[in-house]
Amino acid sequence: MSRESGWSNISEALSNRNYRTYQGGRFLSQITIWMYKVAIGWIVWDLTQSAAWLGVFGLLDQAPALFIMPIAGAMADRMDSLKFIRVTQVILVVQALVLSLLVALDLVNLAVLIIFSLTYGIVNAAQQPAGQSIIPQLLSRQNLTAAYGLNSLSFNISRFIGPMIAGIIITQWGTAPAIFSNAIGATIFSVALVYTRINYALPQRPHGASTHMLRDIQDGLRYARRHPGIGPSMAILTSLSVLPFTIDLLLPSLADGVYKAGANGLAWMTSVMGVGAMVQAIVIARRGHIAGLTVNFVRGIAVLAVAVVALAFSPNLWTALICIFVIGFTSSLIRVSGMTLLQYGVDADMRGRVASFYSVISHTGPAVASLIVGLAGDRFGLPPTLTVIGILTFAIWAWGVRRQKSIAHSLEREPPETIPAIKTPPRQAEAAQ
Repeated sequence: MSRESGWSNISEALSNRNYRTYQGGRFLSQITIWMYKVAIGWIVWDLTQSAAWLGVFGLLDQAPALFIMPIAGAMADRMDSLKFIRVTQVILVVQALVLSLLVALDLVNLAVLIIFSLTYGIVNAAQQPAGQSIIPQLLSRQNLTAAYGLNSLSFNISRFIGPMIAGIIITQWGTAPAIFSNAIGATIFSVALVYTRINYALPQRPHGASTHMLRDIQDGLRYARRHPGIGPSMAILTSLSVLPFTIDLLLPSLADGVYKAGANGLAWMTSVMGVGAMVQAIVIARRGHIAGLTVNFVRGIAVLAVAVVALAFSPNLWTALICIFVIGFTSSLIRVSGMTLLQYGVDADMRGRVASFYSVISHTGPAVASLIVGLAGDRFGLPPTLTVIGILTFAIWAWGVRRQKSIAHSLEREPPETIPAIKTPPRQAEAAQ
């Protein structure tokens, strides 16, 4: 589908009241989630002074996705995603409230943090596929490219704002208020979800469809593996997830262990990475067409490899921040381009499952690999470890170049089934407005 690109694509998506309500609540919640993540990372580093332990908590935060998200993706193709997200948000509010109280009372140790990090990881993993698959139910298909770009933009703006606020709060008042802020953000998002209404419904499952969840997951895996565009794209994203996408989980070790910059250095690094991703997300959101997105997807890998190697040899914090900006920019380019291509080319009845597979890759890959990278960083030092990651990223780029045409041909075309397929009755649509 060919459309003009520009700011009009963003304003058209935001003119939809339900998408605007959903995205506004989600954005405020994401700011406080980043504050929470910085606070947890700082507590872990303060308790252990170990990059390996940072990797362990990255694993606890994200590893549940490996088991939960495929089931959650199959559920997203079966049930009301909006109601499901509402339930998970309530759980996240309670989790943040209790943890902030324990931190304020100085009752937190590694065991307590493990329990709460695992809880957060499980609930967040269950929510992700529904969060991705709900977007086509709020907007018409022609607005999806802008919508997914705006999703990334809000994520990365929050990634810039949240850590900076967290750095100030942690320095002045400690980690408990930063964690409590996440309870406030989750509550705001919960209220926004109450006022969000579905405008479009995806096609109903046929009566003869499988009633077995595991069979649904198997069908989705088979579909993704055999698809000429989805299969190679997933392979590329998986490889990147266990290599350069692990770097943001190691920022506390880089900030304090390598550059001796403390909590403020960590806040700067996390925020600068968010700024780079934010700039790229604006570019994606302004696109009005899908053509050429595969080229950007593959080229971004080469630039990312250069930035990682340069980071390994950065002599001071300021040159490291430049490299981290480029890493944030290209990582966003690859992730958002990949997600947009997958959601554009996938069949509608597989949307939730493919979204869940993407979420598994983007969450579990870095988490699992961060433990290995953290151990390597403790054993050999972070600069040599980053050098190896950069070299291996070049190898992924070379593999992707050979499959670029196949991915573009299968994912940049107009799919046979368009979405949203069924619009809600006029009275419901009118009420939603």
